[in-house]
Amino acid sequence: MDYSAYHGWVLGYSYEVVVTAGKNGPVWPLLASADPAHWQPARTFPDKIQRLPACARYVLADAGYDSNASGEAIEHDATGRRTGKRFLCPQIYRRGEHRRPETPRVEKGARKRHRQRREDRQAFFHRPWTRTLYRRRSQTVEPFNDWLKTRFDLHDRAWHRGLDNNRTQLLAAIFSYQILLRYNRTRGHHDGQLQWILDTL
Repeated sequence: MDYSAYHGWVLGYSYEVVVTAGKNGPVWPLLASADPAHWQPARTFPDKIQRLPACARYVLADAGYDSNASGEAIEHDATGRRTGKRFLCPQIYRRGEHRRPETPRVEKGARKRHRQRREDRQAFFHRPWTRTLYRRRSQTVEPFNDWLKTRFDLHDRAWHRGLDNNRTQLLAAIFSYQILLRYNRTRGHHDGQLQWILDTL
Protein backbone atom coordinates (compact mmCIF):
# COMPACT_ATOMS: atom_id res chain seq x y z
CA MET A 1 0.00 0.00 0.00
CA ASP A 2 1.04 3.61 -0.58
CA TYR A 3 0.02 6.59 1.54
CA SER A 4 -1.55 9.68 0.01
CA ALA A 5 -2.21 12.76 2.13
CA TYR A 6 -5.44 13.29 0.21
CA HIS A 7 -6.72 9.74 -0.24
CA GLY A 8 -5.12 8.09 2.78
CA TRP A 9 -3.88 4.52 2.30
CA VAL A 10 -4.37 3.36 -1.27
CA LEU A 11 -3.41 0.21 -3.16
CA GLY A 12 -0.53 0.45 -5.60
CA TYR A 13 0.51 -1.78 -8.48
CA SER A 14 3.70 -2.27 -10.42
CA TYR A 15 4.98 -4.26 -13.35
CA GLU A 16 8.22 -6.11 -13.90
CA VAL A 17 9.52 -6.63 -17.42
CA VAL A 18 12.53 -8.39 -18.94
CA VAL A 19 13.70 -6.66 -22.12
CA THR A 20 16.49 -7.17 -24.63
CA ALA A 21 19.60 -5.03 -24.22
CA GLY A 22 21.38 -5.50 -27.53
CA LYS A 23 24.05 -3.08 -28.69
CA ASN A 24 21.88 -2.02 -31.62
CA GLY A 25 18.24 -2.35 -32.55
CA PRO A 26 14.97 -1.89 -30.67
CA VAL A 27 14.24 -2.94 -27.13
CA TRP A 28 11.94 -5.98 -27.13
CA PRO A 29 9.97 -6.87 -23.98
CA LEU A 30 10.27 -10.63 -23.48
CA LEU A 31 8.68 -11.47 -20.14
CA ALA A 32 6.43 -9.43 -17.89
CA SER A 33 4.23 -9.59 -14.82
CA ALA A 34 2.10 -7.13 -12.84
CA ASP A 35 1.67 -7.39 -9.09
CA PRO A 36 1.01 -5.36 -5.94
CA ALA A 37 3.61 -2.60 -5.61
CA HIS A 38 4.96 -3.92 -2.31
CA TRP A 39 5.99 -7.28 -3.78
CA GLN A 40 9.77 -7.57 -3.92
CA PRO A 41 11.90 -8.97 -6.78
CA ALA A 42 12.68 -12.02 -4.65
CA ARG A 43 9.01 -12.92 -5.08
CA THR A 44 8.39 -11.83 -8.68
CA PHE A 45 11.67 -12.60 -10.49
CA PRO A 46 12.43 -16.33 -9.86
CA ASP A 47 9.68 -17.59 -12.20
CA LYS A 48 11.16 -15.56 -15.05
CA ILE A 49 14.67 -16.97 -14.65
CA GLN A 50 13.65 -20.38 -15.95
CA ARG A 51 12.00 -18.76 -18.98
CA LEU A 52 14.93 -16.63 -20.08
CA PRO A 53 15.90 -17.27 -23.73
CA ALA A 54 18.57 -19.91 -24.17
CA CYS A 55 20.62 -17.41 -26.18
CA ALA A 56 20.78 -14.91 -23.31
CA ARG A 57 24.34 -14.50 -22.06
CA TYR A 58 24.05 -11.66 -19.56
CA VAL A 59 21.21 -10.69 -17.24
CA LEU A 60 21.45 -7.03 -16.19
CA ALA A 61 19.51 -5.94 -13.10
CA ASP A 62 19.53 -3.10 -10.61
CA ALA A 63 20.61 -3.49 -6.99
CA GLY A 64 17.09 -4.36 -5.87
CA TYR A 65 17.59 -7.75 -7.52
CA ASP A 66 20.75 -8.61 -5.61
CA SER A 67 20.13 -12.13 -4.41
CA ASN A 68 22.31 -15.20 -4.10
CA ALA A 69 19.35 -17.34 -5.09
CA SER A 70 18.75 -15.39 -8.31
CA GLY A 71 22.43 -15.17 -9.18
CA GLU A 72 22.98 -18.87 -8.73
CA ALA A 73 19.78 -19.84 -10.55
CA ILE A 74 20.97 -17.82 -13.56
CA GLU A 75 24.60 -18.94 -13.54
CA HIS A 76 24.28 -22.58 -12.43
CA ASP A 77 21.94 -25.45 -13.17
CA ALA A 78 20.49 -27.88 -10.66
CA THR A 79 23.67 -29.97 -10.70
CA GLY A 80 25.89 -26.96 -10.03
CA ARG A 81 27.28 -26.73 -13.54
CA ARG A 82 27.74 -23.37 -15.26
CA THR A 83 24.89 -22.39 -17.57
CA GLY A 84 26.97 -19.95 -19.61
CA LYS A 85 24.90 -16.98 -18.39
CA ARG A 86 26.21 -14.24 -16.10
CA PHE A 87 24.23 -12.14 -13.63
CA LEU A 88 25.31 -8.48 -13.67
CA CYS A 89 23.88 -6.76 -10.61
CA PRO A 90 25.36 -4.28 -8.12
CA GLN A 91 25.67 -6.01 -4.80
CA ILE A 92 24.29 -4.45 -1.66
CA TYR A 93 26.18 -4.88 1.58
CA ARG A 94 24.81 -7.62 3.71
CA ARG A 95 25.03 -7.56 7.47
CA GLY A 96 28.66 -7.58 8.53
CA GLU A 97 30.16 -7.68 5.03
CA HIS A 98 31.78 -4.25 5.51
CA ARG A 99 33.26 -5.38 8.83
CA ARG A 100 35.20 -8.44 7.78
CA PRO A 101 37.15 -9.87 10.73
CA GLU A 102 40.94 -9.84 10.54
CA THR A 103 40.86 -13.59 10.91
CA PRO A 104 38.67 -15.01 8.13
CA ARG A 105 35.73 -16.99 9.38
CA VAL A 106 35.77 -20.71 8.78
CA GLU A 107 33.02 -21.69 6.38
CA LYS A 108 32.15 -25.07 5.02
CA GLY A 109 29.72 -26.72 2.66
CA ALA A 110 26.87 -24.75 1.12
CA ARG A 111 27.63 -21.54 3.04
CA LYS A 112 31.17 -21.48 1.69
CA ARG A 113 29.97 -22.24 -1.84
CA HIS A 114 27.38 -19.44 -1.77
CA ARG A 115 29.96 -16.91 -0.56
CA GLN A 116 32.51 -17.96 -3.18
CA ARG A 117 29.94 -17.64 -5.95
CA ARG A 118 28.86 -14.26 -4.63
CA GLU A 119 32.43 -13.01 -4.57
CA ASP A 120 32.94 -14.34 -8.10
CA ARG A 121 29.90 -12.37 -9.31
CA GLN A 122 31.20 -9.25 -7.57
CA ALA A 123 34.65 -9.56 -9.17
CA PHE A 124 33.12 -10.18 -12.60
CA PHE A 125 30.81 -7.19 -12.25
CA HIS A 126 33.73 -4.84 -11.58
CA ARG A 127 35.69 -5.68 -14.71
CA PRO A 128 35.90 -2.56 -16.92
CA TRP A 129 34.23 -4.12 -19.97
CA THR A 130 31.52 -5.60 -17.78
CA ARG A 131 30.70 -2.17 -16.35
CA THR A 132 30.50 -0.84 -19.90
CA LEU A 133 28.07 -3.62 -20.75
CA TYR A 134 26.02 -2.91 -17.63
CA ARG A 135 25.55 0.71 -18.67
CA ARG A 136 23.32 -0.51 -21.50
CA ARG A 137 20.51 -0.49 -18.94
CA SER A 138 20.41 3.29 -19.22
CA GLN A 139 19.80 2.93 -22.97
CA THR A 140 17.34 0.04 -22.87
CA VAL A 141 15.08 -0.76 -19.93
CA GLU A 142 15.04 2.74 -18.42
CA PRO A 143 13.94 4.49 -21.66
CA PHE A 144 11.50 1.63 -22.29
CA ASN A 145 9.79 2.17 -18.94
CA ASP A 146 9.52 5.91 -19.50
CA TRP A 147 8.16 5.48 -23.03
CA LEU A 148 5.60 2.87 -21.95
CA LYS A 149 4.32 4.90 -19.00
CA THR A 150 4.09 8.09 -21.04
CA ARG A 151 2.28 6.63 -24.05
CA PHE A 152 -0.20 4.64 -21.98
CA ASP A 153 -0.65 7.24 -19.23
CA LEU A 154 0.66 5.00 -16.47
CA HIS A 155 2.88 7.47 -14.60
CA ASP A 156 0.61 8.70 -11.84
CA ARG A 157 -2.32 6.45 -11.25
CA ALA A 158 -3.93 3.06 -11.23
CA TRP A 159 -6.89 3.27 -13.56
CA HIS A 160 -8.97 0.49 -12.05
CA ARG A 161 -9.87 -1.15 -8.78
CA GLY A 162 -8.42 -4.54 -8.05
CA LEU A 163 -5.25 -6.37 -9.00
CA ASP A 164 -6.74 -8.37 -11.87
CA ASN A 165 -8.08 -5.28 -13.65
CA ASN A 166 -4.81 -3.37 -13.33
CA ARG A 167 -2.81 -6.46 -14.24
CA THR A 168 -4.86 -6.70 -17.45
CA GLN A 169 -4.18 -3.07 -18.35
CA LEU A 170 -0.46 -3.17 -17.57
CA LEU A 171 0.20 -6.39 -19.46
CA ALA A 172 -2.02 -5.28 -22.35
CA ALA A 173 0.10 -2.12 -22.65
CA ILE A 174 3.27 -4.21 -22.89
CA PHE A 175 1.63 -6.54 -25.40
CA SER A 176 0.57 -3.51 -27.46
CA TYR A 177 4.18 -2.35 -27.46
CA GLN A 178 5.21 -5.74 -28.86
CA ILE A 179 2.58 -5.42 -31.61
CA LEU A 180 3.79 -1.92 -32.50
CA LEU A 181 7.36 -3.20 -32.77
CA ARG A 182 6.24 -6.08 -34.99
CA TYR A 183 4.25 -3.78 -37.25
CA ASN A 184 7.16 -1.33 -37.44
CA ARG A 185 9.41 -4.17 -38.55
CA THR A 186 6.98 -5.39 -41.23
CA ARG A 187 7.04 -1.86 -42.65
CA GLY A 188 10.78 -2.13 -43.12
CA HIS A 189 11.88 -0.18 -40.04
CA HIS A 190 14.37 -1.96 -37.81
CA ASP A 191 14.58 0.67 -35.10
CA GLY A 192 12.35 1.28 -32.10
CA GLN A 193 10.85 4.58 -33.28
CA LEU A 194 7.13 3.84 -32.90
CA GLN A 195 5.57 7.25 -32.43
CA TRP A 196 4.75 7.56 -36.13
CA ILE A 197 2.41 4.56 -35.80
CA LEU A 198 0.52 6.12 -32.91
CA ASP A 199 0.29 9.41 -34.78
CA THR A 200 -1.53 7.69 -37.64
CA LEU A 201 -4.15 6.01 -35.44
